[in-house]
Amino acid sequence: MVSYVPNESGLCAEGISIGRSSIIYLSLALMLSFYHFETINLPFATQRAEFHQGIIRGDFKAPYQYRVLAPWLVELPALVVASVIDTSSGNRASLVREVFYSLQRVVALFLLFVVFHLFLLTWFRPDIAFAGTLILAGLHLFTYRSYYFQPSSPLNLLFLTIGAWLMARGEFKGWLYPLTVIGGLTRETFGLIVPIHLSFFGLKRTTWKHTVGLFSVWAAVQIGLRGIFGMRPSFPSRPLSVNFHEVLWPLFLFSLMWVVPLIGFRRLPPELRSMLWLFAMPLLLANFIFGKVEETRLFLDLAIVLIPSTLFVLLGDQNRAELSVADV
Repeated sequence: MVSYVPNESGLCAEGISIGRSSIIYLSLALMLSFYHFETINLPFATQRAEFHQGIIRGDFKAPYQYRVLAPWLVELPALVVASVIDTSSGNRASLVREVFYSLQRVVALFLLFVVFHLFLLTWFRPDIAFAGTLILAGLHLFTYRSYYFQPSSPLNLLFLTIGAWLMARGEFKGWLYPLTVIGGLTRETFGLIVPIHLSFFGLKRTTWKHTVGLFSVWAAVQIGLRGIFGMRPSFPSRPLSVNFHEVLWPLFLFSLMWVVPLIGFRRLPPELRSMLWLFAMPLLLANFIFGKVEETRLFLDLAIVLIPSTLFVLLGDQNRAELSVADV
């Protein structure tokens, strides 16, 4: 693995620091969250309340009942507000809840952009990492469609990106275990942290134990959730053929970024090549079999591999600044 090393002033040669970039990232997080609040949170507040309250009661349908982190991160501060202000009349309780969901999204998106920038520094100069993060931010608007309650999505992508960044650093492996617990409480697809680990470290004897360990932790969380809430009935499935009629939505989410990494596949670093097989393919398969592909948010997790792969094929090694080899 390689990583960018800033100069003594904390700035890169191009004059872009992570601190300065963060101002833009916070601005984008606020803009995207406001847009989501106005187009999804408020218009669908009644339907969202049904999902939220069902999860909090512990009797909602699968898989939502097992995605407990995002709702409880909203429920707890909403209860504090309700203890101070009477929210029983009108739509006050719903409004308070949606405000906290929106604040959760702001924080998740801001941290996502910062960590994604740091992740891209594994291969690129800070100006290229900044541009790649802007691409990720721009993709979000195309994913705000065909759903009204998916608060786990930004958190899940954030935690997956944190995991990928830690692995790219080749350090802090101990942090992957609590991260897997938190990610497992967020969404069951956080199990993809296991193929990401395989992509970075392979099946070497020294790292195989961590792959097994991460899978065991994730599985224990999923089993524990089902032990607490029981095996909940699922929402009715729909014919698989419908996804083939809606396939243009995910196709145009990444557009040519689906193609570029395949064209330059042999030029990619080994970890990105492995992620295309071990991370991207299972996610695509699961989404097409179990998901609604017109919900383009389902595919946003693939930005972890498609954006750096596309940038690497188009720009390559020439865009690396001062680099140091990190121990792995």
